[in-house]
Amino acid sequence: MGERFTRALSTAVPGELTEPELLPSRLARACVATLDVDAAGLGVHSDPGLRIPIGSSDPAATHAERLQFSLGVGPSAEARSAGTVLTFDADDLARNWPSLFASLSTDTPFQEIMSVPLQGPLAGVVVLDLYVREAGGLARVDAHAVDVVARVMTQELVRAALFSEALTGGPGWMEGEDVRRRSQVWQAMGMITMVTDLDSADALAALRGRAFALGRLVDDLSADIVTGVLDPGSLLV
Repeated sequence: MGERFTRALSTAVPGELTEPELLPSRLARACVATLDVDAAGLGVHSDPGLRIPIGSSDPAATHAERLQFSLGVGPSAEARSAGTVLTFDADDLARNWPSLFASLSTDTPFQEIMSVPLQGPLAGVVVLDLYVREAGGLARVDAHAVDVVARVMTQELVRAALFSEALTGGPGWMEGEDVRRRSQVWQAMGMITMVTDLDSADALAALRGRAFALGRLVDDLSADIVTGVLDPGSLLV
């Protein structure tokens, strides 16, 4: 399985995916080509509730991650806290996170999610989310194959990080477009703290609360604040 994943990773990719910062997206696509899943995404977790998307196999997986982040809950954060692979079918999602399940059902084709915390040097940091469209689809996913793919993925990310850190001081795969977009959330949080009495955690909670009330993503709301479309102080009105 490791060789199959490596072959999938090394096959010709579109020119726009060849840059170092897009390694996570190539890894996610290789997951889909190797495992019996429909989509995949990778994210870096830091403080509770904070996550940076570093790559996905397709726009639907990107949107599913943004839904999890906007609500501050979901399989990815749960698996990161547990430190072990967790699977959630439609009933599990509806029972644990009704709002997330409703958004996933409306805005994405996915019915089930498997979240896989990477181990080794990336333990507690990077989580792989695997998505399937068909109810019962995760039952067909080979757990051993997932473990092998996760280990090879860890090796690829660590190898790339060591190489890029020697040249630039940081992992190249932390410089992609999704990372830059999520950084606008941190900027918006800082702007909110400057004009209110809120600390960073409360600023993020305010963003999530307003985004939920408006039916929007936290990423989009934050972009409006950073670009001056929305007054950061208005979140408390």
